[in-house]
Amino acid sequence: MEPLGYIAPWVLGSVAVGILVGYLLSGLGKSGLGEAAQRQRQATLKALVELLKAVEQMNGDVECHNTEIRQQADQVGSLRVTGDMEDVQQALLAHMVSLLKSNQRLQNDLMCTRYRMEEQAQEIDHARREARTDALTSVANRKAFDEKLRVLLAEWERDQSPFVLILADLDHLKRINDSHGHPAGDHVLKIVGSWLRQWVRDDDFVGRYGGDEFAILLPRTQLETAVALAEKLRAQTAERASGVTFRGEQVSLSLSVGVAGSRVGDTVDQIIQRADQALLKSKRYGRNRVTCEDQEEPPSEMSLLPHTSASPSLWGSESPNWGESAAWSPSAPGESPAVFPDF
Repeated sequence: MEPLGYIAPWVLGSVAVGILVGYLLSGLGKSGLGEAAQRQRQATLKALVELLKAVEQMNGDVECHNTEIRQQADQVGSLRVTGDMEDVQQALLAHMVSLLKSNQRLQNDLMCTRYRMEEQAQEIDHARREARTDALTSVANRKAFDEKLRVLLAEWERDQSPFVLILADLDHLKRINDSHGHPAGDHVLKIVGSWLRQWVRDDDFVGRYGGDEFAILLPRTQLETAVALAEKLRAQTAERASGVTFRGEQVSLSLSVGVAGSRVGDTVDQIIQRADQALLKSKRYGRNRVTCEDQEEPPSEMSLLPHTSASPSLWGSESPNWGESAAWSPSAPGESPAVFPDF
């Protein structure tokens, strides 16, 4: 009975893991694409991660148990015995070898279970990312934006951690489509989306808000800092616009930008409305410019001119202080695009 006492917990644990994984995976296969399905995917992914930790722990415990058995077997084998005790000694050693083999089979089962769960976790995570990614631009989609904004509002209410919403509209996209065709418009959207993702911090959020509009969420950021970033994004876009071509033809592009910061008692609709109103003012003032919420006077005509990243009118001789994360360091033309973070 003693060997069963040693191995029974691991066998039962392996069976339990297999049953639970099978249940989760069968439920996942029946999921649709609605809100309930997304919640189920997220819960399943979390459960799989916890199971992976448990399997790793079990595997480590079995290995530790095997080490103890080997040590005991060495001690039994080193005993000098005679007569009937030799038979007892050999029986004990055979018993221990059998136990080690059983434990090894269990470790193999645990390894297979772990690999299977890792594969499923990767598939679930891939599906989750796809559900929150804009197919054209590869930045986050509107669904992911809505979720992120709610999270930031909750953090603002709980911890008073400020954040800023930037809405950036690609100027005259319809004109680009009419002049060069819709593939040209898609090409421009992809480029601008990639630029924006590269030019913000890793934990900032970039998503496609509408047809020609991008949304940027900046956690732990004051409004003044965000306005400086928005101007930098606009200026960098204007500076690089001359290098954008489609089928050999140059495609002109620029951004109109609206900026709004978190306020006490804010709702999702309120902060979006303020950022949208600021964006509309940028368009009304002539496009290719940045407007902050509640800004009444038109910005200076200098905002209509392209700026270099080292323009004294913006930064002086140094880059802006952009928190503990790195300041903007846009990739040079030809460099590989940045890897998009989790949404």
